[in-house]
Amino acid sequence: MELHSAGIDFTVSPGLFADLQNRDDRYLRSVTGRLLRPYRFPFVFFLTCDRAEVLADGVPAIGALERALSLNPAETSGCRYAVAGDPAYRLFLLSSGILSPLFGEDTIQGQLLKGLEAARLMGSASPELDKLVLMAVAFSKRIHSEMKVRVFDSTIADEVCRRLRGKGSVLIVGTGEAARTIAARLCGSCRTMITLRDMDKTFLIPPGSIAVPYEGRLSAAMRADAVVSASSGLYHTFSEEDLPALRGKLLFDLAEPEDMPRSSGAIRIGDLGVELPERDAVVARVKAEAADEYGKYLAWLSRRDASASAEESAERIAFSALRRFSSPIARLGLGADDEKAFRQSLADTIRKAVIEERMSRRS
Repeated sequence: MELHSAGIDFTVSPGLFADLQNRDDRYLRSVTGRLLRPYRFPFVFFLTCDRAEVLADGVPAIGALERALSLNPAETSGCRYAVAGDPAYRLFLLSSGILSPLFGEDTIQGQLLKGLEAARLMGSASPELDKLVLMAVAFSKRIHSEMKVRVFDSTIADEVCRRLRGKGSVLIVGTGEAARTIAARLCGSCRTMITLRDMDKTFLIPPGSIAVPYEGRLSAAMRADAVVSASSGLYHTFSEEDLPALRGKLLFDLAEPEDMPRSSGAIRIGDLGVELPERDAVVARVKAEAADEYGKYLAWLSRRDASASAEESAERIAFSALRRFSSPIARLGLGADDEKAFRQSLADTIRKAVIEERMSRRS
């Protein structure tokens, strides 16, 4: 088995991929089905908040993925990527959230499982890919239960507050740990405004700060001497059209992914010149433990190669049959739930038949 992984990075140009966010399970099955013909090898298609990616036992052509997603290659060429190194080891890192633009997020666990379910139902998976994804998700859940992965280094807040010294008023966009930490430090030294998407939830912001509605952020920014954007959304807090109103103000963009256009001149985390000891410690531990899990996966592969079980053979045959029957099933015109149930029933029936046949040979 030789795994490869390639995909499309949404954070490079968020506006191009707005309609790919929060798509349902049927959409995942539809895209996976459209990839069956160009990808004649086992694969799993993932759709997360910030990427569309294929993990495959073969080389996935990125053009086929763009066509399956109905994307214009001329627009997305700058968003393509191919994973260097071992995609299996990387999947453990990816599942933990340390490779996500929003460092340490854990929502990717569910997104990986949804991609795997679609691959199972459409027949594109394999026992090897199935095992890898399940191990990666289990690893991520363990890591997040044992440690705080999504950290915010105090060194960032220290440097931002130092640079804001002497400012009369500051607008902070966001209510996450970064936004709350900086707002709490600024309260008392300047007029500190912080955005809220729900104005009934003022308990989310530090005492002494002034809540402003998120929709009124541009108006509030125009009244402030400085703006700190620290939200966790995928889309820009301020657009190119908003920038003239922010001219002359001190701007910080601490969001991951970035919240302000590059042309804004905002100071970003990488521009602060500070060390990130808490994040570095998280990355080091996750990488070390991911290497251990990867080793366990390789050991499982070796044991499987030495003596494939009847269950694994049945799983492989079931995936192959689902792949072959995928188009005829789609033409039946079943509803989403009925089609899912039919595919699951067919796969279960094939698995049981294969295992029974193998057992009867031995008896």
